[in-house]
Amino acid sequence: MNRITVVQRALAGRADPVYLEVGVSRGAAFRRIAAHEKIAVDPRFRMTARTRRRADAQAAATHYFPMTSDEFFATRSEFLERRGIDVALIDGLHTYEQVMRDVDHTLRHLRDDGIVVLHDCNPRFPSVGRPAGSYAEYRAATPWWKARFLGWSGDVWKAIVHLRSTRDDLRVAVLDCDFGVGILRRGTPDSRLSCSVAQIAALTYEDLAADREQLLNLRPPAYLDDFLGSGSRPVEVLE
Repeated sequence: MNRITVVQRALAGRADPVYLEVGVSRGAAFRRIAAHEKIAVDPRFRMTARTRRRADAQAAATHYFPMTSDEFFATRSEFLERRGIDVALIDGLHTYEQVMRDVDHTLRHLRDDGIVVLHDCNPRFPSVGRPAGSYAEYRAATPWWKARFLGWSGDVWKAIVHLRSTRDDLRVAVLDCDFGVGILRRGTPDSRLSCSVAQIAALTYEDLAADREQLLNLRPPAYLDDFLGSGSRPVEVLE
């Protein structure tokens, strides 16, 4: 299972669903996703004409916004309010701060039963989880072979810890596949964390490696069936 499968299953069965993808780049995911309307946001699209045709063929309408996600949400609120978002994939700049802004903005326009998917939530190696302000900064500090073959997830995982510590109205988990696929929706959490914002900011990759199952609410891919079926459950607060 990967993020594309998760998104498509979250879209299944919805009437005329609207799909938002933040961080499209070459369109590896966007071209494969089928929805009634698809919205693509990226400050530097690198999609070929063929990839765009494939992406457009999977929707009745496709909208491209060549701008940062901050600019998009600041200037296109009316566009989003007219539609609402059924499912969103957030896979843009891999920093804790940016992901939190993207999640917060997306939630304002997410339908009550909508799903947000986050990529790169479970880096398996220190180099993959190295914090950096940009991909270029990460590349400059990382041996070329690690950057090329292992990729970069940054500290996206801290957004999961933040949400699980500060929101009692969201059900949040990470599927143990495809570099960690975060999933969240409105509802009663499976369990919660008790980290302060200052504590989250101070967390390191070593903290994640020591306790990733608890910090991320890490689940096997089969958990997606239960998650998409929603359902409330008692909340356990984890120290």
